[in-house]
Amino acid sequence: MASMIAEAVELPGGADAQSLARDMIEVHGTQAADVARNNAREAALAAQIPQAKSWIRVLALIQRQQADKQTEAFPARAGQPFTTPSFEA
Repeated sequence: MASMIAEAVELPGGADAQSLARDMIEVHGTQAADVARNNAREAALAAQIPQAKSWIRVLALIQRQQADKQTEAFPARAGQPFTTPSFEA
């Protein structure tokens, strides 16, 4: 299912991509990255390479914003390596 935005998007500048990324997060919440990823895939499959690249740029911005929010939510863990819990008895 093609998105109307996917057909109309051709983002020449980074500011437009940032605005679209913010709007997508506001509308789609945690699913924004999935929507952008699907739009990039659809554009690539339709051989719309400039649109696919634009959606990949938007996807990167969404992922960066979501990672920043995650870091803000857990500031004590920022920069610490992930360790798996030990289940030794």
